[in-house]
Amino acid sequence: MNYKKYKEFVINYKPFEWEINSDDFRENIKGKHSFIINFIRFYKVSIFLEKIKQENIKNPKILDVGAFPGNMVMLSKNIFENIKEYSAIGLDLDKKFIEKMKEYNVNCIDTEIDPQFPNAKQIKDWDIENYDICLLLDTIEHLVDPTFCLDKINNSLRKGSFLIITTDNITNFLYIVDMLRKGTSPNVHPILSSMTYIGNHRPHHREFSKEELQFLLERSGFELIKHEYFDRKQGDYFIDKKKNLIKKHKINKKIKNIIYELIKNTGFIIPHLKNHHIILAKKIRNINEINQNRTPTESKEEFLKIRKNTLGY
Repeated sequence: MNYKKYKEFVINYKPFEWEINSDDFRENIKGKHSFIINFIRFYKVSIFLEKIKQENIKNPKILDVGAFPGNMVMLSKNIFENIKEYSAIGLDLDKKFIEKMKEYNVNCIDTEIDPQFPNAKQIKDWDIENYDICLLLDTIEHLVDPTFCLDKINNSLRKGSFLIITTDNITNFLYIVDMLRKGTSPNVHPILSSMTYIGNHRPHHREFSKEELQFLLERSGFELIKHEYFDRKQGDYFIDKKKNLIKKHKINKKIKNIIYELIKNTGFIIPHLKNHHIILAKKIRNINEINQNRTPTESKEEFLKIRKNTLGY
């Protein structure tokens, strides 16, 4: 799927009824479906899926973790000729969503994927094996314990299969600007964290650098194959229904908006200062092959040895 075909897909996409929030307080989000809100992010995902397809994976078994609102089912079906199985993992999946997904032969599993969350729900077995692709899109930043979820994914995939991750970048240039200008932390504000809300819609827990993501992946048996930083430009695009085109919103010509865009675009010249990651990883080990090297220790001497071997000091 090249850029032209992706644009056609987004223009012609028929969103699920729960995808559009016409009452959203954010003007650049209100009334838009998920593919146009996150136009760039999902285009990046489509490129990575095409890359996987070139690995002679024509009829994949796909696992979608954090699957709501279900839009990736449609993009995946547009890329692959035939999907052998598609499983959607999520928390608090309502009956309407589950019934709709059945129309697309999607197996939904409503389960906890983060048992360390303060108000964790019931964990149900996924009972999924030998899958070819896993999608973990803008989900890992919500998890208190990413390793639990990555291990479950590992157990669901065959060796040599692929994992795609998208998530926010903690080394985002705009965070650095705010730290310099106002002393603001890049960490999630407590009012937006589980300190305040412990319901089923999980708030952000933390964001990651590339180095941290690579460490977590290797710890759960994955090898990082490809990584890109990108500017997600969330909410920057809209569909011109009269001309049947996707266009970018014009910048409001107020001086503060012009300065903001200038600062952002200047900082984003340096790749690792952009605001989002996309990762392609490959499963190279089963969990039982690496568990012996991950046991926490109570020994300070052993800890210092692990630290030295891992961090060099």
